Amino acid sequence: MSLLKMVKPPVYLFLYWSVFLITGILLLFTGCGGSGGDTGNQSPIAPTVLTGVFVDSAVQGLSYLTATQSGTTNEDGEFSYIQGEAVTFSIGDIQFPSVIAQTLITPLDVFSVTTVNDIRVSNMARLLQTLDHDGIQGNGITITDEAHNQAVGVDIDFAATDFSSQVEDLVANAGAVNTSLISEQDAIGHLNLTLGNMATTRGCKADSTKIGYTGTFSTLAHSVSGMATVIDDCTLKITQFNFDGAAPNVRFYGGINGNFADSEAFAIGERLDGRSYTNETILLELPEGKFVDDFDSLSVWCVEFNADFGSLRLEAP
Repeated sequence: MSLLKMVKPPVYLFLYWSVFLITGILLLFTGCGGSGGDTGNQSPIAPTVLTGVFVDSAVQGLSYLTATQSGTTNEDGEFSYIQGEAVTFSIGDIQFPSVIAQTLITPLDVFSVTTVNDIRVSNMARLLQTLDHDGIQGNGITITDEAHNQAVGVDIDFAATDFSSQVEDLVANAGAVNTSLISEQDAIGHLNLTLGNMATTRGCKADSTKIGYTGTFSTLAHSVSGMATVIDDCTLKITQFNFDGAAPNVRFYGGINGNFADSEAFAIGERLDGRSYTNETILLELPEGKFVDDFDSLSVWCVEFNADFGSLRLEAP
């Protein structure tokens, strides 16, 4: 009598399925360990290292640090980063506020503002331009090793009213042509020129018939006043701008025929609320794909309450 016939049916079934399961498990492990099927040892794909540029003119010699990258900006102001990282720029022990790394960073991005008249922006521009080795900002700004050495142990507040005295020794001994801090007016003038040139290099043409058009804000609420001038096809210059900042979610809005609440209206620039503005200059770049021919009116618009705090019509001078 064969062995299978000697085994009672329930026991026979148990042995049959046990052999089947064991065989399957062995085949599974054999397949996982075989050639051509092993993907567990593959290295993860390395994230792409991107290149950004720091400008107030291109700034060479700034130290930078991200979670994965570090070094100094090259003659084109370039630095390396990985998407989503924050980057911190520094000169010696003077650290600028961290900012999310992107293709282009200016002093305005560092302080998350839209106006060159913010005291922190103007003070940063003054320092960078003063420390430029040859004092000719138009050919780029170069921060030397000597400037880094002189900035060791230096702690400054870009928002301080005594900023000049805080950097006096650094500037005097940095080995640059300028041995005293340049004026706020000169620094802002150069930064505005750089920002205007950036708008052009981003593909913004100057062929609109509206170039040179101007308008003056009406004052409807929150002390809004000022003027707007069309610089090129995608840039406006706001001058003598005033706004008390005492309202939520306020932005510049472009519209047609003074209508800022319909689907054709659109926001321009960053939010304005959170601080007051007094006689300030703002270089306003239109959103990607928008041009000055797409609107004829501009408002200081409260998104929260669909309220116009002051508006203007762009017209030929």
